[in-house]
Amino acid sequence: MRKTLGILITLAAILSLASCFGIKPEDYPALSPVRIISQSDTINADLGIMLHYEGISIESELPVSIEWAWGEPEKNTTVEQHRFASRTVLETTSPTIDHTFTKLGSYILRLRVDNGESVAYKFFRLNVNSGLDEGVAILDNDAEGNTSIVFVKTLTKEESARGDQEIFNVVPTEGMRNGKALYMSSYNVSSMKSEQAGLVVATADQDGTMYLFAPKTFELVMSDKLSGWGTGFAGFSGEYGGAHDFGLFFNGSDGRIFRFDLILGYLSDISNFPEGLTHAYNARTRSFATGATSNYPFFFSEDVIATRTTVSSGVKTYSQDGYKIVNMAIARTSSNLYPLYVLLRSQSDPNSYRIQRAYSKSGGSSTWATETDSNELWHYDFSSSELKMDGSSIMINTKKSSDVYYSFGNAVYRWSLSAPPATSPAIRLPEGEQIVDMCVNYMGPYAAKDGIDPGEDLLYILTFNPSRSGKKGSLYIYRFSDDSLERSLEGICDNPQSVIYKYRIS
Repeated sequence: MRKTLGILITLAAILSLASCFGIKPEDYPALSPVRIISQSDTINADLGIMLHYEGISIESELPVSIEWAWGEPEKNTTVEQHRFASRTVLETTSPTIDHTFTKLGSYILRLRVDNGESVAYKFFRLNVNSGLDEGVAILDNDAEGNTSIVFVKTLTKEESARGDQEIFNVVPTEGMRNGKALYMSSYNVSSMKSEQAGLVVATADQDGTMYLFAPKTFELVMSDKLSGWGTGFAGFSGEYGGAHDFGLFFNGSDGRIFRFDLILGYLSDISNFPEGLTHAYNARTRSFATGATSNYPFFFSEDVIATRTTVSSGVKTYSQDGYKIVNMAIARTSSNLYPLYVLLRSQSDPNSYRIQRAYSKSGGSSTWATETDSNELWHYDFSSSELKMDGSSIMINTKKSSDVYYSFGNAVYRWSLSAPPATSPAIRLPEGEQIVDMCVNYMGPYAAKDGIDPGEDLLYILTFNPSRSGKKGSLYIYRFSDDSLERSLEGICDNPQSVIYKYRIS
């Protein structure tokens, strides 16, 4: 404040002095401007390959000097905040870049243009890519059971305009068979080393092998086998991390709960969960609009829900007398602690349902949520003879809507959580398409950039059509804003099993 006040006083003194000598503001000569025009605010470079970039034009009536500089952002800041931790000046002095970058990641790239009278700056996000850094990853098996990842790369506008390759077939490791599911972790990615954001593949091979890959490069880090536990893989849930550990939870085909350590790479069973937990649910939520996303592990059967509310707490369980559990979903954003909504079916009347809001309280007892301080339970009862939901429905929430989208048959429905689920679909897939899996880019930025809004605005639906000739797996992409079809990529995989949005690791 004091510095700003001093500048203002100095400026006033200069103007006053100029007035004393009869100099008017209009008598000052206009400085020659300089203007930077760019095709995009993002520049992609492939690791170890010469980047030749010509997407800049400069408007200036005077000769200009040019400086390019790049470097990592300051700790706890983003690239878009344009604060260098340190920077390196490139040798080029022209608008064109010809440089080979040798370190993976996302960086600040700054262009400074000076024509002797005016200076202009332009900042970019520089992504140094391994090649397959961001996009939709589909776990696929061929007719012989060999497993690969079909990768649909997210292209920039420039890459799209050039017609760059978009679909790749990646074999992360030889001999991987009968893939079942993909998972990419998110826990504390901003504060942990990015390599600890693991890409995990579960298989149904003869050993029940689980693989951990480096997400930037698809390099194999480690693996372990479920066969020693006498079970197979059923479904991924969520993750927990502490000061020195970081693990992904899932259930086995026999209903037991397991943990895959994503730092040390070993499996362990969590023996204090109830038996027979047939379904896994990844409760993806955040406590405020700009808060970090967490993936909490929940498991359920028709009779009980079970979770651990922290990495070290005991198991919390929920059940409701007289009701069977149909399914559950969590609000994408809520100031409440774990705002979980459970859909229950009456055991005495199959057309009678209850929506029960539940909290899993950290460090204390587990209770159903209450509307007031009294002991009266909050719930919503309704009747339906045509409910379109079951325990296998895939639940997807998004920052673009307060509703949860879920699968049933070959259609996608919406559920506002505090009211009965819809009986008419929001999205109906083409005839013959069977929904295999769904996902969103839940780690994407919320604000639009370069005219593209990647902030959970698209729903990716993976399908299988046994009647389709050739490859039977397809990817349908719908927009949440109006449930319209954005794009379809038909027949791009053989026998798809799982889909995730592989978000970019800085």
